[in-house]
Parts: sequence; C-alpha cells; structure tokens
Amino acid sequence: MNCNCTKCSPSKPCGCNDTALTNPCTYTDCSIGSERCSDIQCAECVSYCGTTFQIGGLTEVIRIEKGERLDSIIQKFALMLSQGVGACTANDVNHAPYNVYATTITNSSITVVWNGESAVSAGINVYYDDGITGYLLANASPIALGVNTFTIPLLTPSTDYTIKLTSIDGLGGSCDSVELIVSTIA
Repeated sequence: MNCNCTKCSPSKPCGCNDTALTNPCTYTDCSIGSERCSDIQCAECVSYCGTTFQIGGLTEVIRIEKGERLDSIIQKFALMLSQGVGACTANDVNHAPYNVYATTITNSSITVVWNGESAVSAGINVYYDDGITGYLLANASPIALGVNTFTIPLLTPSTDYTIKLTSIDGLGGSCDSVELIVSTIA
C-alpha cells in the first residue's frame, strides 16, 4: 500500500512526505482519532540509547541493553507477557532468540535472521507451518550458536507461513521465539 497523500494537507502532515515508504492507511488518515505523527519511524530502525537496566532475581534477569533494537525489546516483552518472567524469557537461562525477522523472501524460500541467543543454549531449531500441515522442522540438525541465519527452502509460492525458532538446552528443554507471519511471493 503506498502513502496516500490525498487525505493530508500541508498544515496537517501525516507522514506523507516519505513517499518512498509504504504505510498502513491509518498513517495517512488525518481524521479525528487517527495518526497524529508527522513522521513515522520503524521499530526495527530505532535503538534504545539509555542506560542498560535489568530486573529479576538470581535466575530471572531481564536485561535491556544500551543500543538494543526496539523490535528486539518488543519481542522480549511479548514473550514475557505470554510466558512470564523466568524460564524461556530471562537473560541468564536458556531463552528464546530475540530480534527474529525475515529477509530475502522469494516464491520458494524465506530467510530467517535472529540474534539475542542464550549463551547456555545447545542450538536453535527453525519450524514453519503453512496453516495446513502443522509445524515442520526446517533444519536437519540444531543450528550452532553464532549462526544467526537460516533459509527455509522448497516453499510454495503465494503462501502464508508461520515461522518460529526454538532454542534447545541440551537437557530436553526448549523455548519458542515469537512467531513470524511471512508470505512467499507469487
């Protein structure tokens, strides 16, 4: 969807000056109760520049680092809301990878990128679901720590996929990341 500047006026800009961006309709709807910003920033392009801080006890430390990306922080908070603070969300235990996103989307493959791995994880598994067959394991063996990209091959064109990563701890435990919803191109 392209930026629709027909609803905006010079006295009341709604992010329409950034014509190279594609924005949801609400970003260009200047009616009462709609977008109030003159400029829209993407969460993946914003970093937290304040002092590093943390909360938690001995095995439940949640840490927000100076320089951490906002989209990574949002994923941490989403995981804490769904799973609580502690196992699978705390920095000092096996936790799900943060900052999970998709790049290089073709008609038959999707590349998944992540960081924020737990230092105590034994590896990462990548799963995908086309909404029909349920989650399928995409990698033959766990992906080693420090390898932060994986391409899921042999996908169907014009299909929506739900993708998640699972960190494994080597003791049979695992932690799921946020789920991405990505569509292959036609």
